[in-house]
Amino acid sequence: MALHVDTDFLIYALAAVGPERRRLLQVAESGQVLSMSAVAWYEFSRGPRTPEQLATARMLFAEDGIIPFSEPLAAVAAEVFRRLGSPRRRAADIAIGVTAASHDATLMTRNARDFGGIPGLMVEDLRTSD
Repeated sequence: MALHVDTDFLIYALAAVGPERRRLLQVAESGQVLSMSAVAWYEFSRGPRTPEQLATARMLFAEDGIIPFSEPLAAVAAEVFRRLGSPRRRAADIAIGVTAASHDATLMTRNARDFGGIPGLMVEDLRTSD
């Protein structure tokens, strides 16, 4: 099973001991390939993050583990955005979800609701009660 990581999931997995970190360690120990959309990587990288946090996060992904947001993906995301009648605040989430769906990947997130209605997207929601 291919796995993609959402921005919030990665932030929580690297910042605190909790279900996100436990799940990330489980994935790492299993040898499963972990990917992230370039849009989510942008959200994560813009910070505030230290160089050490960025380096640690980047080590989680293979060389090609940051998936580009290509012109074809942008066209699909734009169509999904229009079809859902989404407010602009969901634009990045739709791009992230479409990227994961296009790779038949399950998106690990803390905010499954943000990805609702994206065709073909499988979501693993790790929301906690914090």
